[in-house]
Amino acid sequence: MNTVQALIQQTNLATLLGVQLGLSLLGAVASSPTYNTPIFFFGIWAFNHRESNSPIKTFTGVLAFSIFLDLIWLYLHGVNPQGESGFGFALFFNIINLIVKPVSIYSGVMNIQQRGDLLNVGSWSEAPGAFPSGGYQNVRDGDSAEFA
Repeated sequence: MNTVQALIQQTNLATLLGVQLGLSLLGAVASSPTYNTPIFFFGIWAFNHRESNSPIKTFTGVLAFSIFLDLIWLYLHGVNPQGESGFGFALFFNIINLIVKPVSIYSGVMNIQQRGDLLNVGSWSEAPGAFPSGGYQNVRDGDSAEFA
């Protein structure tokens, strides 16, 4: 177990994302989960976005949820119901991608910690377009002398 953990810690999240993007593109030659490719494109952008840790947190959470979606997709479509040629080839790459996803999630969490943040959901005041943490801002009274 220690060797697996050491190997995961040595891998770079950008490299994992590139590999998984390639796997999802190879898996797209037949019926495959359509959400994987956009998730990995977003992950590459989130990894390179250094102004905030919110994108990398969002990517890590979405990637974790996509494992659940992959399992549902495999249950529903894993037997080639449409009789497509090339389905076995695509299924092979989608299964490899599913196996590598937990490694990417772990690497994403480690990347968040290296950036000096914790994997928490934050508060409403951090959401885009939210009011400041003090709540609503005071509006001037129309009857006051300051208004004129």
